[in-house]
Formats: sequence, structure tokens, C-alpha cells
Amino acid sequence: MKYIILAIITYINLVAFDAFITPDELKNSLNNKDLIILDVDTKEIYKAGHIKNAIHVDVSDFTDIQNPLLMATSEKREYELSKLGINSNSYVVIYSHNTEHSVLNSSFLALVLIQGGFESVSILNGGYMAWIFEYEFLVSSESYYPQNDGNIKLNDKNFIVDLDYIKNNISKLVILDARSTMEYFGVEKSQGIKAVGHISKARSSYYKDKFLKDGTLRDKQEIEQIYINGHELQHKDEIVVYANTIFSASMEWYILYKYLNFKNTMIYEKSFMQWGNLEDSSVTRFKWE
Repeated sequence: MKYIILAIITYINLVAFDAFITPDELKNSLNNKDLIILDVDTKEIYKAGHIKNAIHVDVSDFTDIQNPLLMATSEKREYELSKLGINSNSYVVIYSHNTEHSVLNSSFLALVLIQGGFESVSILNGGYMAWIFEYEFLVSSESYYPQNDGNIKLNDKNFIVDLDYIKNNISKLVILDARSTMEYFGVEKSQGIKAVGHISKARSSYYKDKFLKDGTLRDKQEIEQIYINGHELQHKDEIVVYANTIFSASMEWYILYKYLNFKNTMIYEKSFMQWGNLEDSSVTRFKWE
């Protein structure tokens, strides 16, 4: 009986697709034949050192050729994910090397997978720095490649919304601005955007506030206090997250959707890069909402 229980526990550990996993949890899953580890930093940083058997990903492969701030077509995303060896039964763990750019690459790639209907994905809490602190002997500078193409098939969900959706439904939406509080309040201008301030009625919810200085996620109780006590969110709410781009909005979306199970959370793909450059869009400055 004890062996059966042990087997069940082991199985649960191997298929527990938590939004964020610890280095210990990843280490205990290394023998899982369905595990795929993806490194989303630059090729140069990857070559300098990465988790053993991690595959390098160029996240730009999943963006639109004409507009790199937008997500690529479903066909393009499916093709690129298949090249990474991802199958329908794979378990994908994504990690960054703790730079702001690569941290957002990790949540964007997670969004790409989940938008395509693939939920078996986790982000390594604390990234590469947390890994080498515990398992420096399990790193490599040799590039690792998938043995075969994967068979993943995407079935897109409706997490991506556009300008018309926001304008037509703004009265019933809870809109969260994932940019810095300085940009939200309007004392700092966002690069490449004419308007200063935020979408009217949007609430400030800077994604970085959910992390500690070492790059690890805050305690879940604190995260819940931010959203449930602070923003008074309910799971029935229809929530839309935006930032300057889909990249900078993706981590806020991921925390809400995957970590806290707010399944009615969507992401404004063109974000403030579009809204803030239009002449007729409502923008508020110097006001907390």
C-alpha cells in the first residue's frame, strides 16, 4: 500500500502544473520524460550558462512579423512550439535570467501557450539565479536541442481583446494598468506614447509590486491581499490587463489567470501603445482610480 501511495504522490508532483514552481520542485521533476525546460533570455546569455538540458527560445519567433509588439498567428505559434519538441502531454517550465526583459519574456511565452489552449506550463520562481543558488552543479554552457519535433496542436482561447472591445464594454470591465505607478499617475511619460496618464477608470497594479527584490514572488497571502482586499476583485469579474505592450502586461495577466485562478482575465494586446497614441481615447492624469 505504501508503494501505491508513494507512486500517487510522485505522479501528482510530476503533473502539478503550478503557475510558479521552486528550484526544488523542478529538480524533483528532472526525470519526467515529458518535461521541457525553456530559457527565454538572449542566445549569448544562454550560452554563458543555463539549466542543464534547457532549450533556448527566441521569443520574437512568437510575435507578428509586421508588428513585433503583437502575437503571431496561431499557425506560426504552433509551428514554433512544435520545433521546441512540445507535445500535447508535455510539461513546460519557463525561466529567465532575472533581467526585466527576460522576466517578461517568460510570462509572454506562458501567455502564448495558454492562449493556444496549453495549460501545462509553469514559471521558475526566482529564475536562473534561484536555480544556481541551489543547484549550481546542474548548469551547462552546451546548447541543448529537442530530439524530435513536437505534435502540439493549438486551440486558441479568447484572452486577447482589442480597442473596440474595451470601448464597447468599459462600463462592466475591471481594468488594471500594469505599468509603473509613475507612468499610471502621469508624472512619467511612457516611451513612444503621446498621452500621459492612464486609461480612464483603470486601476494601478504595477506587476513588479508582486515580486520581492530577489525576483521571487511574494507570499500568496500578500498577493491575494493586493487583488482581493486592495482591488476588491471577485472571480466573476471580467478583468482586462494592459501596460505599454502585451509583453509588459503579460506577467500581471499570468499572475491573475494562472496563479490566482481569475479565469475571466483578458489582456489588451495593443495596450497603451495604441490607446495612448489615439486622439479620441479617454486618458486620466494625476488621479488614482
